[in-house]
Amino acid sequence: MIITNVDEYDLEIIFDLQGAVFQDEPLLTNLAYFKEVITLDDLKKSYEKYDFLKAVEDDGSISGIICGYETNNTVSILAVIVRKERRNKGIGRKLVFAMEHLYPNIRCEIQSPNSMPKNIAFYESMGYVKCRQEKLSNNEIISTFEKLREIID
Repeated sequence: MIITNVDEYDLEIIFDLQGAVFQDEPLLTNLAYFKEVITLDDLKKSYEKYDFLKAVEDDGSISGIICGYETNNTVSILAVIVRKERRNKGIGRKLVFAMEHLYPNIRCEIQSPNSMPKNIAFYESMGYVKCRQEKLSNNEIISTFEKLREIID
């Protein structure tokens, strides 16, 4: 497996992957990125704004993606998506580390619904700590996790 940049030809596959994940994890739709990317055209617009990386298996299939962007010396990871049958094999971890390496030596943050303890444990296992919470209108609580890294000028 390799981690590499997403290109525009991958977007339909990625959109289908997101749809499959929503069926398994509907609570993810409460996160800002997933509210923004409802249609394939929405994904195409996001592709122009954000950095996307993909995990590609030896057979050429995409097993996961990550999306993020940098602003004000912080990289915000908006989405980490791994095919259900490929979870717990280190793909999500490799995607997060790859995104962190796109933006070395700055603060990173990522969000998860509190009702998804496996996601929270996953982020905490990589050194992320809870820094704030937000209660949504549907009473769902979204936690933001951060990872502070030394900034080198």
